[in-house]
Amino acid sequence: MKIKFANQLIIALVLGVATGVLIGEHAAVFKIVGDAFIGLMQMTVLPYILVALISNLAKIELGKSKKLISAAVLTLLFLLGIGILMILVVPFFFPKFDSASFFSSTLVEQAPPFDFIGTYIPSNIFGSMAKNIVPAIVIFSMFLGLALNSVKNKQSVIRILDVLAEALNKVNKIIIKLTPYGVFGIAANTAGTIAVSQLGLLQVYLVAYTIVVIVLAFIFLPMLISSVTPFKYKEILQIPKATLLAIFATSKIIILLPQMIDDVSLLFRKHGKDNKDIESSAELLLPLAYPFPNLGTLVIMIFVPFAAWFVGRSFDTGDLFLFTGTTLMSSFVAPVTGIPYLLDLFKLPSDTFQLFVLSSIWTDRIRVVLGAMHLYTITIIAIAFVQGMFKINVKKLIITFAVGAAALLILNLPLKYFIGDSFQKAFNKYESFVHMDFDFKKAKTVKHSDFTEVPSDISVITKRGWVRVGYYSDALPFVYNNSEGTKIGFDAEIANKLALDLNIGLEWVQVPRGKLTEYLNGGRMDMMICDIPVLTDYLGKITFSEPYSHLSAAVIVKDYKRSEFKTLQQIRNRKDVTLAILPSEHLWSKIREVMPDVKLKTIQTPRQFFRDTTDQYDALLYSAEAGSAWTLVYPDFTVIVPEGLKMELPVSVALAKNNYQLAQFVNQWLTLKKTDGTIEKAYDYWILGKGTEKQEKRWSVLKDELHWID
Repeated sequence: MKIKFANQLIIALVLGVATGVLIGEHAAVFKIVGDAFIGLMQMTVLPYILVALISNLAKIELGKSKKLISAAVLTLLFLLGIGILMILVVPFFFPKFDSASFFSSTLVEQAPPFDFIGTYIPSNIFGSMAKNIVPAIVIFSMFLGLALNSVKNKQSVIRILDVLAEALNKVNKIIIKLTPYGVFGIAANTAGTIAVSQLGLLQVYLVAYTIVVIVLAFIFLPMLISSVTPFKYKEILQIPKATLLAIFATSKIIILLPQMIDDVSLLFRKHGKDNKDIESSAELLLPLAYPFPNLGTLVIMIFVPFAAWFVGRSFDTGDLFLFTGTTLMSSFVAPVTGIPYLLDLFKLPSDTFQLFVLSSIWTDRIRVVLGAMHLYTITIIAIAFVQGMFKINVKKLIITFAVGAAALLILNLPLKYFIGDSFQKAFNKYESFVHMDFDFKKAKTVKHSDFTEVPSDISVITKRGWVRVGYYSDALPFVYNNSEGTKIGFDAEIANKLALDLNIGLEWVQVPRGKLTEYLNGGRMDMMICDIPVLTDYLGKITFSEPYSHLSAAVIVKDYKRSEFKTLQQIRNRKDVTLAILPSEHLWSKIREVMPDVKLKTIQTPRQFFRDTTDQYDALLYSAEAGSAWTLVYPDFTVIVPEGLKMELPVSVALAKNNYQLAQFVNQWLTLKKTDGTIEKAYDYWILGKGTEKQEKRWSVLKDELHWID
C-alpha cells in the first residue's frame, strides 16, 4: 500500500524526533542530511523566480493584470493591518514580571544603518543572486518583464523562458521526493542537540507567538477566504496540507513555491475553473508577493516587546508608534536581519538576540507556515476577484472576526495568569547574580592587619606573603559579597588572579568613600582594584596603572521616567532636573559642560539613591556597567544612555603617589592578562553576566537511561 506524501512527512518527522531523543547529541551527524536537502531545494528556486516572473510579466495583458495586482495589493494591506494589530495587542498578554539585565554594549553603541539600497536596488543582479537577496531579484525581474511586455517579436524569448521554467519545475519536483529524508535529518538533529532546559527562558514568547500562528493560520485566514469566496473552510486547509507540512519541516517557503502554485490551481479546478489564466496568475502573484512582508515575518517581531519585557523595560506611546513603523519596514527582510536592527534601535541588550536564535528552532517553522497561508490568502482572493468569484458574506465576515478575537483571548489568558507566575519564580536574575562565584580556586584570604607600609616594589609584597587590595562597599558588580559571603566580581577576580600568580595571600581592605588618597599614601593598602576611574581629582595625588577597562556614563531612572531621559536635549530642555552624583569635581565639571542647568546633589553610595523615598532625585549619574548590575537588585529602575551623551572614563589600578616601580610591575602584569584573555573573560563573566549561564549536556535515552554510550 502506497503511503500518501503528507503521511510520509509526518512519519519522517516522528522518526526524526524519536531518533534525536534516543541518541541525543550524537544526532548531530544528521545535520548534513538536512543541510544537503535544503541546499538541493534552494538550487532551483532563485532561477525559477527569475524566469517565471519575467515570462509571466512579459506575456500578460496589462489591463487584466492591473485588476489582479490591485486586488492583491488591497488584500496585502488588509492583512498587514491585521498583523500590526496583533503585534500591538499581544504584548498586553505578557504577564507581570519584574526583571532587569546585565550590561550590554548596545546601551552605548550606535545602531548600524539598514542597507535599503543593497536590499532593494539590483545594481548587480548576479551579486544579488549569489547573496540570495530576493527583493532585489524580484525588482529586477519586474523591470525586465514589464519592459519585455512592450517589445515586439518577444514570443521567441518568452518560449525559451517558459521551457526553462518548466525544466526547473521538473527538477524541483524530483527533489521534492527526497523531502521525507530531509525532514528526518532536520528533525533528528534538532531534537538531539537542543538544550531543552533553555526553552524555559522563552516560554512566554514561544506560547504567545504559537497562539498567534494558530489563530491566524488555521482559524482567521481560512475563514476570511471562505467569507469572500465560494471555497469551504475545510478544503482551504485540506488541499495545501502536504505543502504546509513540507514548509514546516524545511522552514522554507521559497523552495515550495511551485507546489503552492499547483495547490491554488487545484482549488479552483475543484470549483470548475480549469484554465491557464488561473495558473499563470498564481505563477505571477506568488513569487511577486513573496518578497513583501507577510504575517509570519511581521508578527514574529513581537520578540522585540518580549525582549523589552524580559529585561524589565516597557514601551511608552512614542516607542509603540516608532515600533509600528520600523517593524513594517523591517519585515521586508528576514527576521535574523530585522530583529537585531530593532533591538539596537530600542537599545535592548544584543544578547537577547541569542534567545531569538534559540527560539527559531521552533518559531522559524511555524512562521513560514503562517507566511505560506498569508500568500495563499492573497493569491486565492485576488484570483477569485478577477474570475468573478469574489463576494463578501457579511455574516460570515463578522463571525470570522468574532471567532478570531475570542480564540486569541481564550488562548492568551492562561499565558497572562498562569505561565507568568512560574516564569517569575524560575528566572529571577537577582538570585542568579548573588549566587555567582569564581570558576577557579580563589587565593587564600588573609585577615585584616593593622600595620602601615607603602611597598616600594613588588618584592616587598611577595616577601611579606600577601597583597593588600582596597575596595569600596556597594561596588556592584566589581567587588561584592555573594550569598556565601565570598567577595566576588570583576575586580575581585583580577585581584585574586594577581595573588595566585604571585603565589601569595590576599587581604581585602575596605576603604570609606572619599578616603582613597589617604589610604594609599598612608600605607594602609598596597593598591586599589575596585572600579577606579582615572579622574583629574586624583592626578598628582596618587599613581594610576595603564587602563584595563573603561566605564560609560549613563543615567539610572525609575522605569516610568525612562521616556523623559532618552536624549541629552530632553534633559537640557528641562529646568527642574536633579541628578544624584558621587563625589568628584571632575565629574561635576564634565556634567556642567553638557547639562549646564541641571541640579547636582552629592551622594556617598548608589544605595542612597535607590533607597530614597523623598523623590529628591530624578536620576543617578553613574556608569552603565555598574548601573545595570544595580537594576538587578532594584528592578524598578532602568539604565539609559541618553542619545548625545558620550562620556567614557578609563579604569585603572590605583597606587600610592610616585609608586612608579610597583606601577611598572602592575602594568606589565595587566598587559599579560589582556594578552592571554583573562581580563576579557572576566569582563564577559561579571559585567555581561555570562557567569549566570549554565551549560548542560543534552539528555538522551541511550546515554542517560540505558548507559550504552558516553
